Amino acid sequence: MRNAAEIGHGVAVVRGARQFMDHFIATKKLVFSSIPLLLLAVSPAVYGQAPPAASAVQIQALQKRLDALQSQMADVQSEHQKTMDALQSQMADVQSELLKLSAGSSRQPQQPQQPQQATNLNSAIVAEQQDSQAKAEAELTPKKKELSPVTETYQTYSQDPEAAARINNQPLDPRFPGYFRLPGTETLLRIGGYAKTDFIYDLKPAGNADSFIPATIPIPAPAAFNNSTISVRPTRMNADFLVPTKSGSYRFFVEVDLFGTNATTPRLRHAYGQAKNFLVGQTFSNFMDPDAGPDQLDFQGPNAQVSIRSPQFRYSLLVANKTTFSLSAEKPTSDVAFTTPQFTAQPNSPAPDGTLKLRREMDRGHVQLSVVLRSVAAYLPDGLHGAVFGWGFNLAGAERLWGKDTVVYQAAYGNGIERYINDTSGLGIDAGVSSLENPHLQALPVVATYGALQHFWLPQLRSSIIYSFVQVQNTEAEPGSTYHQGNYTAGNLIWNPFGSLTVGGEFLYGWRDNKDGTTGNAPRIQFSAKYNFVRTKPAE
Repeated sequence: MRNAAEIGHGVAVVRGARQFMDHFIATKKLVFSSIPLLLLAVSPAVYGQAPPAASAVQIQALQKRLDALQSQMADVQSEHQKTMDALQSQMADVQSELLKLSAGSSRQPQQPQQPQQATNLNSAIVAEQQDSQAKAEAELTPKKKELSPVTETYQTYSQDPEAAARINNQPLDPRFPGYFRLPGTETLLRIGGYAKTDFIYDLKPAGNADSFIPATIPIPAPAAFNNSTISVRPTRMNADFLVPTKSGSYRFFVEVDLFGTNATTPRLRHAYGQAKNFLVGQTFSNFMDPDAGPDQLDFQGPNAQVSIRSPQFRYSLLVANKTTFSLSAEKPTSDVAFTTPQFTAQPNSPAPDGTLKLRREMDRGHVQLSVVLRSVAAYLPDGLHGAVFGWGFNLAGAERLWGKDTVVYQAAYGNGIERYINDTSGLGIDAGVSSLENPHLQALPVVATYGALQHFWLPQLRSSIIYSFVQVQNTEAEPGSTYHQGNYTAGNLIWNPFGSLTVGGEFLYGWRDNKDGTTGNAPRIQFSAKYNFVRTKPAE
């Protein structure tokens, strides 16, 4: 259609030029045909019978006027000839171009323009996204990096590190992939999360159907039977907002999964904001290290992992190069649920839990030491109110061994910190009655440790092996069926075949020991598939 329009335009130009030349030639003929008439009018005065009084001077004057008119006529002829030559040259050029366009139109069929327009639109969108990303990187990239390369690149199936708050809101990926600017604002947004489906097959009763928790293994085990389930509850959706300012960036992060009260109702995981290293909202406890979690398919993770999300106030500061210190006040919960023949515990929380954390980033990983201080309280069988001091420490970290292979670890110990540990949280054993004869509240000691090794067989194929151990020191007054010890083992193979799809298989085995020495065990096989909502970088 474009060629046809150009040809039509050329034809119009040629016709206009021809009309102009015809008009010009007619005008020229009129001018030159009037010249003889002028000469005839002048001739009687020059050559006819002059009045008797005519003099030679008058005749010479008229002759000069006639010469001047002839000279002007020659000049006009010359100028008109130049104009005619220029018009003829322009007409020749237009006709040549017209012939070329006509020949091209006859050789090539006209193609629809929609694909080209679509290509141009896609190119414009890509260019705009690249420009927006470049601006975001320029506005948000800190002048000095405080995260190690291992922290930035360590991969986990759960992607928990992406949700963790960082000093100065530093990103795991300094390119800020996936962020776009909200129209009319300075705010940048990234939509994230993944759709995950788990197929779980239990060879023996394992207690919790969606997560592998040794503390829920039934003792004694019911009659042997197999059980299977398919779950989408681990699916997550999040939104990450960043607002660049002269003094740094403000961050607001919100995330939900489908582990609500019913089968697939949403549950809030994170909802926090951080500005100038002051954080308010709900996120991982300051006592926890989200960068030291193993890479595995099981939603819960190792039974010894310190893993809890709490509403909190937190402040962090940089005390040295790549060394940060954080303190927080977090929501307290006294996890106390002991019973006697005449009494059921009524827990309360006199004061917030306080935490302190010191973290050091290094070239090959990081190490973190955190401390929690808390008050655990409940009403006792004698009707009095009792409160005990709870405390604990948690040493955790990650170390790159060779290539991309990484080991992660944790060692936690304390009194009255069971609610912070995967296996013992919710069992009501932060504290217990020391004895029925002399009832008073006692914080229970607990040790929780795990280690995991991640190995890459190929850039898209990796495995992890995990071992985890928890033990609680029980009181004399606790019944024999009270949880005493749990063990957790796992091994997996995870594959990223293409794009944002990641699949894997995992074998888990755990066992539980009670205070009275009774035990139970359970093996589990799990297969999982996950699609990331946004592919922020290509598979290696």
